[in-house]
Amino acid sequence: MRNKYPFPQIGEVVICRVESVMRGYIQVLLEDYTGLRNERNAHGMIHISELSNRWVKNINSIISIGQRVALQTLRVNENRGYVDLSLRRVNKVQQSTTMNSWKYATKLEGLLKFFAEQHDLTLDVLYVKAIWPLIESYGDLRTSFEEIKEEGIGELENVEGVDLSPELIKALYELIIENITISKVHLSCEYDVRSQAGNGVSLIKEAFAAAARLRKAKGIVTTFSYIGAPIYRLELEAKNYPSAEKHLTKITEKIESTLGTKGTVELFRDELSHSQ
Repeated sequence: MRNKYPFPQIGEVVICRVESVMRGYIQVLLEDYTGLRNERNAHGMIHISELSNRWVKNINSIISIGQRVALQTLRVNENRGYVDLSLRRVNKVQQSTTMNSWKYATKLEGLLKFFAEQHDLTLDVLYVKAIWPLIESYGDLRTSFEEIKEEGIGELENVEGVDLSPELIKALYELIIENITISKVHLSCEYDVRSQAGNGVSLIKEAFAAAARLRKAKGIVTTFSYIGAPIYRLELEAKNYPSAEKHLTKITEKIESTLGTKGTVELFRDELSHSQ
């Protein structure tokens, strides 16, 4: 899905398509970025040292021409129109969530193209009149559409910068209602919590009770369960991965601060799952 800016920001994880595999580096195409004015897309490179944390004997065993991968942006030279990227700095969860988001955004762009054609607009004009303002307000298109579906047409009408007629706003809202499913991510993990204090059991119970009382962002649901000393399980549901990670950090910090020097906390992560 197209991006408003010609190049990604440093640190940003982006989807790229592999163009060529050389002895010491890989050339990729950033299909969502326009790059230099005389180019259709921005170009990037992965140095072999940024391919894997292990020694690479055969580059083709890790990456192949035509493959799409999630890469972290290391450096951007806008004058040359080139981007240095890394595969080894992107973990499995980031690979999965970024790819899922990209696929979903691509589907959304297909819907928007159809919508624009139905209402005698070009896709470029629709982006200027509605899509860029929505992304500016919510961070990404998926989040904006899900918020609008949950909150109603007034949410769309009140977005600063949206320049559509009332009829088009209604039509876009109907498109959202009919085609958007609210996404959820599920994060499961276990805590190993121990305390040798005389009131250790009570202290651990209070630590988890305090974590359960934490203020939650919209869409977050937590469930704690006792597996068997010293293991406790957490099931966390959120609207997206960043929200899930942020609240998980808050929970861990609350348990640690409640125990203080009277106990220890160790977190064991399970794989993240996603539904939509």
